[in-house]
Order: sequence, then structure tokens, then C-alpha cells
Amino acid sequence: MKKLFLLPLLAVILTAGCAKKETGQVRTLRVGTGNDYPPYCYLDPNGDLAGFEKDVMDAIDKKLDEYRFTYEILDFKSILTSLEAGRIDIAAHQYVSNEEREEKFLFSGESYIGNHAYIVVAEKTNDIHGFDDLRGKTLSIAPASGWAYIVESYNAKHQDNPILVNYYESTPDILVTNLSTGAIDATMMTDSDLKLINTFWPVNFKTVGESIGELEESRFVFQKNATDLRDAVDRVLKELKDSGELEAIRKKTVDTFFKNVGR
Repeated sequence: MKKLFLLPLLAVILTAGCAKKETGQVRTLRVGTGNDYPPYCYLDPNGDLAGFEKDVMDAIDKKLDEYRFTYEILDFKSILTSLEAGRIDIAAHQYVSNEEREEKFLFSGESYIGNHAYIVVAEKTNDIHGFDDLRGKTLSIAPASGWAYIVESYNAKHQDNPILVNYYESTPDILVTNLSTGAIDATMMTDSDLKLINTFWPVNFKTVGESIGELEESRFVFQKNATDLRDAVDRVLKELKDSGELEAIRKKTVDTFFKNVGR
């Protein structure tokens, strides 16, 4: 893998805004994210947190004088648990809303990136074209994920012959090995994830069938009563979209990442 050196964000910070943030009443917020999901959240060659999640949160932070963001690196499965327990204030890890999550948390009204999700199989697999073909077969997905919710909902309607779910909590190496060797029959990925796997591993996995649902729009997640914070983040996210800055951040992190890595 080529070493990646992300270009710094081009952000203009008004002097008056900086002074206000230094001297005014500022609330420090804890943002929970991961460190093993490039190009969205990972450690750079210096061991510092990097990626699209942090770059977007940093851009929001610069425009919110009343808040200052700090970052806590957590396992993916621990982020929402920590949010619910009040140990962090914002969850940032490509979260997609669903009914179960919305009962416990607030999601930003504004999304900040979108990906299509697909069923993914090994290159030589030709007998799986959609969920119905997975009944009785093994599908590996992350626990507590939006995809787990989709599959569990599907199985609830097909209890006579459900999809056999394998919940993985290990590194991507295990998932890649299991799919390559036939230990599992399929997994679910976004188009971005699939590109990442096919870039870093000597495999050529493929998508089957149509994309799963609508475009998956990632949103930040907040504690249930944090409406003021959610509204403030939404306001800035909309500004970043309208000004083109959000798209510029995506190009400088996501696009640059894939441009600078390869087998």
C-alpha cells in the first residue's frame, strides 16, 4: 500500500470568530469515532486521527463558536453505547438511521455523504442474485449495523428458511478470507467499501442484484435530548453544502485517498 499523505483542509477562520471561541463561554463536546475505517476514520502515518469524519467535524467546529470538539476513538460497536450512556456527545462513523436507532437517538437532519449498499459475493459466485437466494446460506455482517437491522427484519418474515447470519467483529482480513474460501456465502458493503477491499486485498469481489434500498445517507448521531446541538450542526452542514466546502472536503479526503493507494 502506498503511504497516504492527505492534503490539509483549506478552511478560512475569521479572526473575530477565533477570539470569541477563546474567550467566550465554550462547551467542550466529545465526538466518538473509529480508527480502522479508511478513508472515513483512521490513523495517518504519524498516528493521528484522520479521515472524512474528522475533517467534516473540524469544519463544523470552526463555524460553531459556542462548541469545541474533542475526539474519542472507540470500537464501532461501542460508539452508540457510549452515546446512549452519555460518555460522548456525538457519534461520527457513517451512521445510517433506522427505526430502532431513532427510538434512542437524534440524527442530523442533514446528511454529509451517501453510498449505495449491495450484497457482495466472491468473484466466481453465480447463484446469488438477491436476498431470496441467501435463504439457508450464510451472510456475514457487522452487529448493531443498519444492515443487521435489514437482515433481521427480513428473517422475521421468512422464519421457515431464514438467512444464516454470521456477525463479525474482527478485522476485515477475516471477512475477506472467509468470503474468498467459501466459509461464508456473502456479505454486505457500500460501493465505497467494496472499492476499498478490492484495492487493498488481492481479490475481485463483486456486487449482485440491485442496491439495497435507497442511497444510504450518513448522518451524525446525538443524544435524544440534544436538539439544540443537532440544530446547530444541521445549520452548519447546510452552509457547507451550499458553499461547496463539503464537496471540497470529500474530494480532498475520500477521492485523494483512493487516488494515492493501490495494490
